[in-house]
Amino acid sequence: MTVSNLDRRRINPPSGCDDYLSRHEAARALGFASEFKVRQLEKEGRLRPVRGAMGSAWYPRAAVMALRAAQERAVVRHAGGEGNDLRARPSDGALIAYLRERPRTIVDLVADTGISIARAERVYRFWAAHDTRPAPAAEPAERRSGDRLERESLLRQLKDPDPRVRSAAFDELKRLRAAP
Repeated sequence: MTVSNLDRRRINPPSGCDDYLSRHEAARALGFASEFKVRQLEKEGRLRPVRGAMGSAWYPRAAVMALRAAQERAVVRHAGGEGNDLRARPSDGALIAYLRERPRTIVDLVADTGISIARAERVYRFWAAHDTRPAPAAEPAERRSGDRLERESLLRQLKDPDPRVRSAAFDELKRLRAAP
């Protein structure tokens, strides 16, 4: 009878902890690609380990499942409703809709939805190249009235090197000021 590498790698939980998950099993149950996120949850105090042989960490199945349910609720709440769960292998259309909600970066897309970096880059490039963002409303070129524009023009003429232009501008400014 041969023993596979997987069987050799699997260790047993501490005695009396039959319904406990190893760190690796907890990572898989929570949908993480590696155990480092589970360690982070442990450091944050959201998971409390029981130590087994050689210091291995074991977590109560109920605590892991409660944390998983809380994460799913947070993702659904963040995505804006029950039908928009982005953790369940979102389609490219769902990701593009997510990008349209507010400005986000590729890092935000990976962190919020859990997709791979390569896929996030591909979706983000497509969105940036093809999405039709509404153009900002063009403001009028000039908001000042014609009288203000004329006055500004006369003030510029007061700086002209030709004394006749300066004199004519001065006379015109006096006339504008005297008119009610």
